[in-house]
Amino acid sequence: MAQVDDKLFFDMVKKVVELNADFIPPYGTGASLYIRPLLYGSGAKVGVHPADEYTFLIFVTPVGPYFKEGFNPVKIAIIRDSDRAAPLGTGTMKVGGNYAASFRGLEKAHEAGYGSPMYLDCREKKYIDEIGAANFFAIKDNTYITPKSTSILPSITNKSLEEVAKYIGLKVERRPVDVAELPTFEEAGACGTAAVISPIGEIVDIDENKHYVYCPDGKPGKWSTKMYETLVGIQYGDIPDPFGWITILENI
Repeated sequence: MAQVDDKLFFDMVKKVVELNADFIPPYGTGASLYIRPLLYGSGAKVGVHPADEYTFLIFVTPVGPYFKEGFNPVKIAIIRDSDRAAPLGTGTMKVGGNYAASFRGLEKAHEAGYGSPMYLDCREKKYIDEIGAANFFAIKDNTYITPKSTSILPSITNKSLEEVAKYIGLKVERRPVDVAELPTFEEAGACGTAAVISPIGEIVDIDENKHYVYCPDGKPGKWSTKMYETLVGIQYGDIPDPFGWITILENI
């Protein structure tokens, strides 16, 4: 697909937020203005071919708090009978088909009473890939660990959390994560734009009847909580931004 110019992208984000300033939820409600860029082939063509013309747009919508019952741990189920993406496929790209491919595992997890599926690599079923459509991370020995894979989306939230983790005193490792490491982790979570962090309280391996518990007291771990509060605090302007991520719009 045609690459969108960085300046055009950023200028459009600022413009669409300014035009929809009346729909930005009030501070302190936990709600936010969700920004969704979209690029699609729009050229007049019949047949299965790449488009020769593309349309780029950005839409925004107010959304309520992601955690309806607070920042609390969720339960995850390991799924082996379906794959979200394959190596060298489209898993590393933000495309609609990636969501469709995750629905089968998502439904199976929900039917079994779990919040989301954990997908393993589709070749060996040995390494952790993603949690539904979110990146996975774990904490062990004062280290933020997240999978390195050729079939998962390089989440901007995960990249941000890597910087936050270093900022608050953790080491960072992006590497293949063997599912056999699950019992060694002190904390685990999923991360993405809407939730920022979904702390994982329990991972259940349905096929092997194994349970891995990370929040025995029912509360998120200290490092997950610290990273969540730091990143959200920066986003809301409650704490200083040491990374230069924040842009203040003067016309709102």
